[in-house]
Amino acid sequence: MPAAKNLDTYDKSYKLPTPSLISFSGGRTSAYMLKKIIDAYNGKLPKDIIVCFANTGKELEETLEFVHACEKRWNVPIHWLELDIATTSPIWRSKEVSFETASRNGEPFEKLIVKKGKLPSLHQRTCTIELKINTINRFMRSLGYKEWYSALGLRYDEPRRVSDSKKNSQKHINIAPLYEAKVTNEDILAYWKNSPFDLKLPSINGKTIAGNCDLCFLKGTQTTLNLLKERPQLANWWSDMETKHKAKFRTNRPDYIKLVDLSQKNFETELDDTHFSCFCHD
Repeated sequence: MPAAKNLDTYDKSYKLPTPSLISFSGGRTSAYMLKKIIDAYNGKLPKDIIVCFANTGKELEETLEFVHACEKRWNVPIHWLELDIATTSPIWRSKEVSFETASRNGEPFEKLIVKKGKLPSLHQRTCTIELKINTINRFMRSLGYKEWYSALGLRYDEPRRVSDSKKNSQKHINIAPLYEAKVTNEDILAYWKNSPFDLKLPSINGKTIAGNCDLCFLKGTQTTLNLLKERPQLANWWSDMETKHKAKFRTNRPDYIKLVDLSQKNFETELDDTHFSCFCHD
């Protein structure tokens, strides 16, 4: 693990132990954390603090535009990463892209499904593991790092997620600067309300329900129906994957074709509406 003495530099001024990875989800909370860390270094991050955004190809355009705005307005290098699967060794690779070249039609996600021969599920979240975690970790190793700290955008009002993050057994230590600074969702919303730019996706009860993968199967059923009511076309890719692989992402609710139908009938679900957490955060 990274030398423990480096934690002496980790305080509420947002100066991080090094080397550190800032995992930027493309949401308001992680963007707020990134800005606070940049400000702590007077506008320029040290070379051993790396910012990464892992693109699955299923993020909405508004998310990509927001990430791009952050890197341009704050003059911070953000490494846009995607999973790439080759036919020669090494098979699993991390590809660096940009706002202009980032996948927008689920290409990395579909490559993963084809390679695995099955859809991810509640019990086998290969999408989170391969499209996000392993893609970022592989990139960090390609830079020569064997161990590092990983700064996650987890707030003071998310103690359970902070506790879960500390159970990580990878070769890095998860840290939560916002938790240490006692930042809550109320603080995040107040910041963006007064910002000259913002993520162009609505915040409902403090949550950006359209953030991360648009119709992620980990989102609650009613949340998914609400999204489909406004944007039924979002179901196309997910439905295509279910049809091609003759399976469902979630076995405890209807397939995406049926969810579209229900969403257009003002259907209030009595189905399991559990929203499952994953590595992706706001």
